Amino acid sequence: MITQLRNYQRVDRFLNDVRANQKKRRNYGRYVYLATVFGVFLYVINLFIGPFLWLKAEGLVVSDYIIIASPYEVQVTKIVAQQGQRVMKGDVLAQVHSPQVAESVASLMARAAETTARQAEIAIKLEVANTVMKTADERLASTEDQLRKVNASRNSTGFVSDAFIAGVQKDRYAAMQEKASREAERRAAVEQLIQLERSQAEARAALESLRTTYNGGIIVAPAEGTIGPKIVVQGDVIKPGDHLMQLYVGPKYALVYLETGTLYETHVGDRVKIADGFKQTNGTISEVLPLTMPVPAEFQKVFRPPTRGQIAKITLDDGALFPMSSKVAVTGSFF
Repeated sequence: MITQLRNYQRVDRFLNDVRANQKKRRNYGRYVYLATVFGVFLYVINLFIGPFLWLKAEGLVVSDYIIIASPYEVQVTKIVAQQGQRVMKGDVLAQVHSPQVAESVASLMARAAETTARQAEIAIKLEVANTVMKTADERLASTEDQLRKVNASRNSTGFVSDAFIAGVQKDRYAAMQEKASREAERRAAVEQLIQLERSQAEARAALESLRTTYNGGIIVAPAEGTIGPKIVVQGDVIKPGDHLMQLYVGPKYALVYLETGTLYETHVGDRVKIADGFKQTNGTISEVLPLTMPVPAEFQKVFRPPTRGQIAKITLDDGALFPMSSKVAVTGSFF
């Protein structure tokens, strides 16, 4: 009974046949080639079409920031804070000196001193006017009383001459004129004192505001945060409005540039994945701005013209995972 067929070896084949081995290698090479072509095809599709089919964007890890600047022209005499340093509210960041502020302080102090001296002069004039005013009132009362007596005597006896009456009336007119002049001087002195008091109060307020703003040339942190990478150096002359440094405040978030005209929609509250190499965390889209901006050069795609992207803000679940200004990739999350 036949239980097994004998496997006959062909006479034209050898155990170390080179052609058979080459045939097997050619088959493996073909599979590798096809896989490579397919992978390149998928890469090209993902590069040019992928962002229009599913969420795929790039952005930076940033936070809100405060510009530390001076409203005066100053020279930096000392830098205390360093790049990346964590500071608390009120910590000293730098020391500056401003000849412009020193000149303004001297001018305001001279103005206050001049106003004080002028107030003293006007106060003396007012005191003199008040004293003379009493004399003028007494003189006017005396002339009016004399005029009444003269008129009464003329009406009773008729022996008062017209020249005498005219003299009394002239004296009364001079007394009235003197009283009116003294009253005008008094009113003018009072008004001048009021104006000088206002001017002095304004000068003192301006001086106090200048001293408070300048703070003796000491620049302090207005809030808790992290110093940015750009800081002036000691000896620099800073013009009004120029930046001394940036202070990053608040939690970190990802600012990304979304493709426009895609087949998908992005909504506030969507969950996404944020990755920087092997570091990865989840996040939530907290804001989608209704505007586009030119995409920075570092995010521009190869073989494509410069593009624009819609700005979106993403809150990070773990903001400490990424350094400030890290470049991250954002993709959709289904969990």
